[in-house]
Amino acid sequence: MRALLLVPAAIYRAGTALRNAAYDVGLLRSRRLPAPSVGVGNLAVGGTGKTPLAAWLAGEAARRGLRPGILLRGYRGGDEATEHAERTPGAVVVADPDRHRGAARAVREGAQALVLDDCLQRRDLRTDLLLAVVAAESAGERRWLLPAGPWREGLGALGRCDVVVVSYKVASAEEAASEARRLAPRTRLGVGVAAGLKLARFLPLTGGAPLAAGALEGRDGVAVSGIGAPERFAAQLEALGARVRLLDFGDHHAYTAADAAAAAAAAGPEGLIVTTAKDAVKLRGVRGAQSPAWVVAELEVRVTYGESDLARLLDRAVRPQSNPVTAPAAPPVR
Repeated sequence: MRALLLVPAAIYRAGTALRNAAYDVGLLRSRRLPAPSVGVGNLAVGGTGKTPLAAWLAGEAARRGLRPGILLRGYRGGDEATEHAERTPGAVVVADPDRHRGAARAVREGAQALVLDDCLQRRDLRTDLLLAVVAAESAGERRWLLPAGPWREGLGALGRCDVVVVSYKVASAEEAASEARRLAPRTRLGVGVAAGLKLARFLPLTGGAPLAAGALEGRDGVAVSGIGAPERFAAQLEALGARVRLLDFGDHHAYTAADAAAAAAAAGPEGLIVTTAKDAVKLRGVRGAQSPAWVVAELEVRVTYGESDLARLLDRAVRPQSNPVTAPAAPPVR
């Protein structure tokens, strides 16, 4: 099957290269945004922890005294917008495929600093700081480009980024730091960061007191996932001592009552059903997902390497503007 997709992958690669070249030589132009901005994006599709990292960056803007705005492309059903709103209370969350229009709206609604989730391939945007996220678990893998594999671009794309963030879920902190050091010279500023995405606690899907991460030790259950790289989610649960069966529904899955019933049957009467924060947004309204067996894994971002470098760059990029740019009125949606 992959061999059949190599020709489309070659066409995709050529098209991406031509588009990037057009921006590099000035045939196509990037435009700045109307507020201090940090962009974060993937080289590969899904599973790197980009959304938790974007939420963490929004929190860093808030800790620096600025109200954050989070800009999304508005992918299928709005689950990421809802997740961001829940993760970062007080942030202005705007889902709009036109990021310039979305930025203008966010500023009008009170955002003082912008975090752009999934913008690495948006060459029409010029952010004050651009971060590329790479999973430590992907080190050593063959980088097959879409549609033959999950990679949007190769490592050469790091040359237009300021920082590479090597995220890790099941890899060790040392492995992630080593990969960050290896990739850092490819970036514009030569900065590499390692960030752990750790399961901090579990929240009942329908609300209630949280469970500590250690509460899963020795428990049986299922991991319900509609995210990229679901096997890493299951591995994290197993690392906590849980015995889990993975039910992978595919990235951005729209859940049904039949899905909830299948999860309950797989878990059994005493088993837990563990899902992600991204999936929880869509599962809360599904019949059959209201039992106490359903819990939501909450990820915590922990920078374990390059923290001082990242803090210095954020201090420089995310700060009040002395002469703020006035956000233009958004054009009508056609």
